[in-house]
Parts: sequence; structure tokens; C-alpha cells
Amino acid sequence: MLSPYLLLLLVPSPPLAVFLILGLDPFFLRRKAVQALALLGGIAPLLVMLPLLGICLGSECHGVVPIFTLVFGQAEVALALLLDPMSALVGVTVAGVGAMVMVYAIDYMSDARIADLRRFFALMNLFLAAMLTMVLAGDTITFFFGWELMGLCSFFLIAYNTSLPQAVAAGRKAFIITRFADAFLLAGLLLLFLEANSVRLDVLIPAGATMTEERHVVIALLILGGALGKSAQVPFHTWLPSAMAGPTPVSALLHSATMVAAGAFMLARFSPIVMSEPAVQMIAALFGVGTAAFGALSAVFQSDVKRLLAYSSISQIGFMVLAVGVGAPAVAIGHFVVHAMFKSLLFLAAGDITHGSDLGTSMAAMRGAVRRRPVAYTAYVAGAASLAGVPFITAGWWSKEAVLSAAWNSGAFGIAVWTLALLTAVCTAVYAFRPVFEALLPEPEHVSRARHGHPVMLDLHFRSRVGSGFIVIPLVVLATGSILGGVLVAPIIRFLGGEFPHAAPLPALLAGLAPFVGLVGAALLTFVPSLAAAVAGARDMRRPTRLDRKFQRWVIEPYVRLVRWLSRDRRSPLTEDERDERQVQLVRWLSRGARMDGIYQALFVRPFVNLVRWLNGHRGGTVDPVGNLPVTFVLQTVQAIVTPLAHDRFDRFWMRFANRLVRLWVLARAIQTGRSRDYALGAAFGTAALLVIAWGTTWN
Repeated sequence: MLSPYLLLLLVPSPPLAVFLILGLDPFFLRRKAVQALALLGGIAPLLVMLPLLGICLGSECHGVVPIFTLVFGQAEVALALLLDPMSALVGVTVAGVGAMVMVYAIDYMSDARIADLRRFFALMNLFLAAMLTMVLAGDTITFFFGWELMGLCSFFLIAYNTSLPQAVAAGRKAFIITRFADAFLLAGLLLLFLEANSVRLDVLIPAGATMTEERHVVIALLILGGALGKSAQVPFHTWLPSAMAGPTPVSALLHSATMVAAGAFMLARFSPIVMSEPAVQMIAALFGVGTAAFGALSAVFQSDVKRLLAYSSISQIGFMVLAVGVGAPAVAIGHFVVHAMFKSLLFLAAGDITHGSDLGTSMAAMRGAVRRRPVAYTAYVAGAASLAGVPFITAGWWSKEAVLSAAWNSGAFGIAVWTLALLTAVCTAVYAFRPVFEALLPEPEHVSRARHGHPVMLDLHFRSRVGSGFIVIPLVVLATGSILGGVLVAPIIRFLGGEFPHAAPLPALLAGLAPFVGLVGAALLTFVPSLAAAVAGARDMRRPTRLDRKFQRWVIEPYVRLVRWLSRDRRSPLTEDERDERQVQLVRWLSRGARMDGIYQALFVRPFVNLVRWLNGHRGGTVDPVGNLPVTFVLQTVQAIVTPLAHDRFDRFWMRFANRLVRLWVLARAIQTGRSRDYALGAAFGTAALLVIAWGTTWN
């Protein structure tokens, strides 16, 4: 009988095999076969992970499955998979949510062309396999392999609609920004390897927690930087709202069980290193609560449902980072599990409601959902209630209460971050219920007119979509988990070795009131005409907008006073037009993610493009600045150093080399075909070469 620990090898294998079959597709599979393979790859990991979680619940599990061992002198690189409570719990969460998303995608992608369908499910299965590999990794090399593979998959899936330039740009943006964070993580892991002389996590993490102080701070900061970038925390958050260009199942998987969640899991996995350095721990808490507040405020002012949920993910993962920052990694994983359920539910329900709408994913597309999509709307309400943390009856309440209580119990600094986190919880309820109330409003006029023109066809279309089991089953399962999963939060925290934190009665009461205050705010923003108009037009306001007096008193006036204080103009009152302009600027600043994209353009992109233009001698040609840079740099170097010297054979050789370099550049550019199959083939050859080298170096 196969050892339980060896079953770990089978967890990521089915989706990986499906990726290879669909990616190469030697059988020219038809639509039904592609869908059947996609379901097999999505559901099989859950069937393997559930018995493994049962083993961990029944007895202690800290098993390691060796995969491959390389020997370099006195150092050993031992690749392995690891089964412990954290990997078992997160593995089941990822496999469960992945299975639900894959089932949903069968119906959602039913209209796609067969070639696009194969590409979509191949990449989705590889995405799932990469996350499972990272979660079950027992060494840093396997861990980083899964980490990087997810970044590659996110690029291809966000840019799935290759005919849309904004989708391709969004995929490229996500890939480039997360690479910065990956560099931090890679540097931290290499320093840890030098400290522990091993890549095994069970050796490396304890060694990292007890190393000398100088290296300790650097490594802990590098690991924190890696987590912040992967989880789209401030200031690396700009790629996530743009990533909404991908299909809805991609967004659901990316936000709940892969990619974005990977940073939070990594931070919890390496929490002994972060928590053993108080200064880094405090920095993590500040980043977490700051990002949570920023994401919630930005979500309030969004007019697009998917962008609203994107900022929601930024905010909720900020809560997880906050939990690690106040010394409660088990609480962070508890919120991770609950968040995965209600966030995937919200994306899937909103996707079903807005799918095929003339209004796209705008908030107005939610109108009339009560009648058009009763199942999806009910599921969305359950997810919104859990996201807002409605007390006692939702899972989100228990996990968020645990985070707030952990912050409150961590001393004076904890009380300060708890205050900001409580205000964030109010904003969370505001943006969570805005789409719920929006769906109660009548549909926009042009949609209603179109329906009156074709009543029979549209009604039949709606009934057929409501009756699809591929849509209804995932929504019902995830909605049930989002509501009833609260009973599992305390056992989950104890299973991971922590204790469910309990705050004093007063902070617990305030935390319980927060979602109701936010619910009232959401109703005001939706049904009070002046407020609704202000929020709906936040992104494209071209004229001064007069907001409600209370909103102005609590939000606008403090901002105006801050501007006046910073500008040292404390005496001269602002005119009516100046106040309106400040209101517009504040709302626009929040709705556009604090304009971080513009800052990055000014700091990094434009100087780089200008450098390339300067090296080109202002001849233009900046379509491929990365490809241009090395060639133009060498040409300029040759011109600056060699040309002034006497012309001998050595100089002529270098001049001929410089001339040939342009041809080599053209040849190298021909390799960049833009076809994923060519890149996959190159990666396969590279992997095979590395395996041959590894075999040769270990041959006795």
C-alpha cells in the first residue's frame, strides 16, 4: 500500500498532467474531452488532499518525502515535499477552491473557441499545480519553483484575451512588478541557505530564527518584501486592479487560492523568522493595517465590481499580514481559509450576474439581479455578509474578530493598529454591501428597453443559465462554507498550534457594531441620490460635485484642513469652488489607487526609456527598450573607448565585433516569437539540460 506521505507526490500530478496533455494536445481533443480533462485535473487534488488532512487530524504529521538530492562539495541540496498541519490545511483549501472554480469555468467558458478553451484549461491546471507544489514544498528550491511558475501562469491568464491590448498590458504589468518582490525573496532564501547550509525548510527556518542579529534583520525584511509584492500590498498593489482584464474564473482563482494568497501563506510559513525580530514584526503590522485601510477606502469609490473586489483582496490580505505582524500566524491562516471561500464566491457570483451584460462589469450591471439571477444574487449576499463580518452567523466574522482581538491583545502598539483596523472593518462593510443594494435598483433604461423588444428569447436564456449545475453547485458549496465555516475558525487556529484570541468586552462590542455601521453607510451611498451620484461618477468627474454635508464633514473637511496645514495657509478660507475641486481630487486619487502607476512611470519607466533613447543617439526605436539597451550600450562603449585609439588589429577586431553585434541582435530577436509553445519547448530543453548536469555532478 502506498505510504500516506508518498501521496503528496500525487497531489499536484493530475493538474500537471492535464496541462501537458492540453498544452501539447497530440490527440486533437474535442470540447467534451477538454472539459472532462479539466474537471479531472481540478477535482483529483482534492480527493488526495482530504485523506492527508484526515491523517493530520488523527495524529501528528510532520513527514518529509525526499524527491532528489544533489551534492555540491560539503553542501547537500535535498529536494522534498512536506506534510505538516499548515500544508495539509492550506492544501485542502487550495484544492477545494480550485475544484469549485474549475467546475464553474466549464459553463462560463462554454462559448470559447476550442483552441482558446484548451489554452485556458491547460494554464488553469498549471496554475493550480504550481500553487499546490509551493504549499507542499519541503525545501526552498521546490518552494521557489512553484512561486515563479505561478507568476508565469498569472501573466498568461491575465493576458488571456490577446486581442485586447489592455489585457496584454495588464499581464505584462503583473509579471514585471511581482518580479521585484521575487528578487527580494530569492535574495532572502539564498542568505538563509548560506546560514543553514541546507534548503530543507525544517532545518532552514529554525536556523534563520536563531541567527546573528545583523543578518537576521536583512533576511526578515527581504522575506517581508517578497510577501508584500506577491500579495499586492502597498506599494506593490498597482498590478492587481489591472489584472481584472482576465476572465472571471482566473480572477476567482488568483485572488482566493493562488498567486495573491501565496504571499500571505509564505509570510505565515516563514513567520518564526519575522516574529523573532520585533522591529520587522512592527513594520509588517504597519504595512498590513495601512494596506487594509487603503484598499478598503479605494474599494468604496470603485464603480466596477471586479475592481471593487480586487481592492477588497488587497485589504483582506492586509489583515493577514497584520495578524502575522502582531504575532498570530495561526490567526492569519484562519482568515486565509475563510477569505478563500467568500472571495471566490463573490467573484463567481458577480461573474454569473454580469456575464454577457452590455454594461460589462460595471456596478450598474448588477441591477435587477434579484430577478435575473436569484441563485447568484443570494450567493453574492452570503459572500458579502461574510466579507463584511456580520456577527456570529458568518465565517468572516469569526476570522476577522480573531485578527482584531490579536491586535488588541498585543499591547499599546496593537491598540493603535486595532483602531485603524476597526475603521477599516466599517469601510469593508460599506463596499461589501454596495453591490448588494445596487442589485435592488431597477435595471438601466436601455437594458429594459432591449428586453421588452425580445421578451421570449431573453427569458429562456436566463432560465437556462440559472439551471446550469456547473454554476449552481460551486455557488451553493462556497456560500455554505462562507456562512457555516465560522465553526471551523477556532479549531483551525488550535490545529495550527495557536489559541483563539479574545478581546475585552468593549472592543469586541465595537467590532460587532462595525459591520452594521458600514451597512448603513452602504445604504446611504446607494439610495441617497447626491451620495450615489458622487460615488458613481467618482472615476470620471469633470465638474465639481456637491457631496452630502455629513460626508463632507467627516471625510472632506479633515482632508482640506490637512492640505491647508501642509501648505501653511491656515488663515485664508477656501472658496466654494476650491472645496469642490479638493473633493474631486480626493475621490479621484482614491479611485485610481493613489496614482501609484504615475509615480512608477515617473521614477522607473520614463528614465529607462530616456536612457535607451540617449544611447540610441535620439534616433528613436524604443519599441523594445530592453532589447535595445545591451546593443546600444556596447556600441556606445566601443565608440567611446576604441575609436579614439590607434587603429591596429585589436581595434579592428572589436569594430568588426560591434558591427556583427547588430546581426546577432536581429537573430536573437527572432527567437522571441510570442508563442507559448515555443517558450515551453525552450523551458523543457533547459530543464532537461539541468537534469543532465545534475546527474553528471552526482555520478559516482
